[in-house]
Amino acid sequence: MIENDLKRWLFMGERPGEEAMLKIKLALATAASALIMATSATAQTSELAPLPHFDPNTVPPAADVIAAMKREASAEVARLKAIDAAPDTARANGGGITPNWVSATFLIGANRLTRMADAPDVQDYSFRVAQRFNYALRTGAAPVNLLNADDQALGDVYEDLYLRTGLPGVLMPLQQRLDYSAPYLEKSPQPKRLIWWWCDALFMAPPVLVRMSAITGDPKYIKAMDVQWWRTYDRLWDDKEHLFARDERFVTRVDDNGKKIFWSRGEGWVLAGLARLLETMPADFPSRPRYVKVYQQMAARIITLQQPDGLWRTNLLDTQAFPEAETSGTALDTFALAFGINHGLLDRATYLPHVTRAWAGLHDYILPSGILGQVQTGGDQPVPTRRETIGLYASGAYLLAGSEVAKLNDPIASLPLAITAPKTMTFVASDIGPSRPPATPAEEKEAQRKVLERQAIKDLAYDPVTDDPDYTPVYNMGTKVKKQGTVK
Repeated sequence: MIENDLKRWLFMGERPGEEAMLKIKLALATAASALIMATSATAQTSELAPLPHFDPNTVPPAADVIAAMKREASAEVARLKAIDAAPDTARANGGGITPNWVSATFLIGANRLTRMADAPDVQDYSFRVAQRFNYALRTGAAPVNLLNADDQALGDVYEDLYLRTGLPGVLMPLQQRLDYSAPYLEKSPQPKRLIWWWCDALFMAPPVLVRMSAITGDPKYIKAMDVQWWRTYDRLWDDKEHLFARDERFVTRVDDNGKKIFWSRGEGWVLAGLARLLETMPADFPSRPRYVKVYQQMAARIITLQQPDGLWRTNLLDTQAFPEAETSGTALDTFALAFGINHGLLDRATYLPHVTRAWAGLHDYILPSGILGQVQTGGDQPVPTRRETIGLYASGAYLLAGSEVAKLNDPIASLPLAITAPKTMTFVASDIGPSRPPATPAEEKEAQRKVLERQAIKDLAYDPVTDDPDYTPVYNMGTKVKKQGTVK
């Protein structure tokens, strides 16, 4: 019907009615979007560097691991940029970038890559996304949404950006959210219901709170985190299996074969979250030894559930229920186990074979697009997986895994890792971005006007950094921001 209307319009001059015209425009827009995505995918695939080979029995060279990480991250960034250009294609092409936990996990991994290696396309995209979101968190505005750990996961990205730039505005929205959350996390008497009621939450929010205390020097964030973490542990920890129930529905639930349900990615969230938490938690924090014990107990149990191909299945205790491999949980476990080896928390001889087998096994599921496949879709329990399914969180988990696998040949690094303040603050004089080169006299005149306007901002706008002799950083990490410019 649409095709006939289009032919009559193009070849016979008969203009369609309003409804038919709307359908034609929609069809043309859809076709154009599909063409953009197809062209992007073809270019992306043709530009991919060769994927290194990884031996399951050998510690890989760091250069090969980083090359594989850059390949994965660049493929995802190219896919996301194509969706940015044609937003209607997001659902059909693996989803675009949003301020939720899905994207946050990818950006957390991407930032680890750009701290290790030069990946300008990845770093530029991450920074631009943070700016696009106005350094804010996702929320439904209701109080229950403001406490949602999933929506606080992106805070890690803003903390990382602050430590690179020193711009206090990057952290202010996050700190406002954490200031709102902290009293509830340690509310007394203890409420009947949990704030972090699902195990995934232990990856999303705790590391953000721990690092905020390190950045600000205010212990209230880590103290609030500590109270809620152990409340969640008391409800969800299985002391026999040394694993976490996904939430309280699964504490006693069994599958069709009568086995308790422990979800692979859920355990990966907790184990990887513990690694990230211990990375920054002060050595003398009172309950740190308890976190280390849980981490070590989980790690010891997880390796007994790894399958011969190096990967884990979605239903950890009943691999026959869903016999297909699953990559997102595997990548999270790989990160957490390699982290333990690198920082002396896990015995190298015992755990290293499990890490190298898992890392090699993941690469059996890299798709022609360059992106990790065989990913379980978003959910809360074990389900079957398919090779063609991708997920930003899986790519982020892969990058996290690579960030530690690349260090397996390095000496053991003691914890916690030091957080250092930015040496100088990046001073942005104006929000007016750079313009394209002028092509006409009028554009040349406008370009000159913008230069003068930027200079006026520098000359006339009060700036605490340059004008206040007592200025100190908003987030005091024991260092002062270096003065810039001349006080007028």
